[in-house]
Amino acid sequence: MKIKIAYINLALTAAILVVFAGQTAGQSVNEATWQTSVDDSQRGVVTLGVRDKWGTMGSFTAKFVATIGKKTYRGQMSSSQDNWAYIDFPREFQGSGPKAGTYRVTFYVKGVVIARDRFRYRP
Repeated sequence: MKIKIAYINLALTAAILVVFAGQTAGQSVNEATWQTSVDDSQRGVVTLGVRDKWGTMGSFTAKFVATIGKKTYRGQMSSSQDNWAYIDFPREFQGSGPKAGTYRVTFYVKGVVIARDRFRYRP
């Protein structure tokens, strides 16, 4: 009887491990489902955002690199689970004197490019 219970316990443990394998926090950047947001509808500020849609990464720090011509602006913001990491351009970015125009933005998490987009900045 004890052996039968031990086998059942082992089988249940194995089944739980199989069901939940790959669903724990801390997965790789490439396994996460990323969403990005660009809101350039207001003058003087562009709000950029990124989130891990299913929260599989746990916590993360997103880096944002905006470029226009040869000028580069950098910013970063942290978040966790499936919460958005929002950052405002140019207020929360390093770099001086942003000018009006169309910028290219690259979104990074752990050094991996997760998305690219564009936005129009109007001072």
